[in-house]
Amino acid sequence: MWIALALTFASVEPPVDDPTAAEPPPFEATSSKAPDSSTAPTKPEATPEPEPDPTTSEVDPGASLETERGRARSKSFNRHGVGVRGGITVVPTWILARYLDTHGNALCRGDSIGNFAADRGLLKTKGCNFYTAFEYIYRQSRILDIVGVLGYQRLHTPDSMWLDKGQAAVNGLGGADYTEVKMDLMTIQADFIARAPIVVRDDVEFGIGGGGGLGLGIVFGGVWQTALGDAPGSQGNANSCQETSDLGDFTKCTPRYDATEGDADPNFNPNDLSDPNVEGFASCSSGRCNISDLEKFGYRNKNKDLPPVIPIINLALSARVIIKDVFGITLTGGWNTGFYFGGSLNYFFGKQLQTDRSTGPAPAK
Repeated sequence: MWIALALTFASVEPPVDDPTAAEPPPFEATSSKAPDSSTAPTKPEATPEPEPDPTTSEVDPGASLETERGRARSKSFNRHGVGVRGGITVVPTWILARYLDTHGNALCRGDSIGNFAADRGLLKTKGCNFYTAFEYIYRQSRILDIVGVLGYQRLHTPDSMWLDKGQAAVNGLGGADYTEVKMDLMTIQADFIARAPIVVRDDVEFGIGGGGGLGLGIVFGGVWQTALGDAPGSQGNANSCQETSDLGDFTKCTPRYDATEGDADPNFNPNDLSDPNVEGFASCSSGRCNISDLEKFGYRNKNKDLPPVIPIINLALSARVIIKDVFGITLTGGWNTGFYFGGSLNYFFGKQLQTDRSTGPAPAK
């Protein structure tokens, strides 16, 4: 009986609150481990901002910087400049040969006449023409300059016999004129020059380009001519002036008094010549004649055919270097009342910030 009672109690399920009840199966372990609650999380260290470059702030602390071709440069630059320019001017023989069979010219090469020039009627070359000017420069941008110019230009040629194109076929060599060109110009003009920025840095800036300009030239001096006269020759030798090349020597082809010339002195007296002679020839060396003698022969002032003011058109090619945005050196060549080549020295001032039309001026740092 006791054995049956024991088996009966053993088969009965124990109550829920029984401390001897069986524990539920444990959870399976996962691949990640929970952090230890006793350890506090740490914040990542902040990266310090780089210090400003002291060399940049010394150049222009208030200007923004931009990168061009991998180089940092300041957007600010000197807007204004003043300078002086100068150079030589040449009217080539091949241009004059279109209108003249013989002439003289100033070509900056002494008395040397090559075969090319001689074949085109150049009889004499002497001296050199030049120009000089003061200029004010407004740099509208690093590319475009607007330049105001006040200058002087010299246009002289050696005294020589000028024979108009085709005149020899009509009047022979007697159609030539003893010609003096002593012209000077005071010029006022405005130039617009654009240069591509090949190198742009804070220490040096270099650009190549070109442009043009317009202005006025006030004429001083002028042109004077005296007719060689019919049956040209020289004192004591009536046959000395036969070839075109003889016109280059005034002792062979000498101006002579001709009463038919409209401006000739009607009271001419051969004894009043600086070298009196019955034939009435002027006193001349190989390169120049006595002006007082020529005045008696009908010394024609051609200035009345020249306007007192002439237009100036300037076409230019230009290259410029600016050092430290202050000192500039410019080389220029082109056309301005003749071909010219020269240069200028400039001083720049008045630093201003270059603006961007889309965003406005860059904010100061």
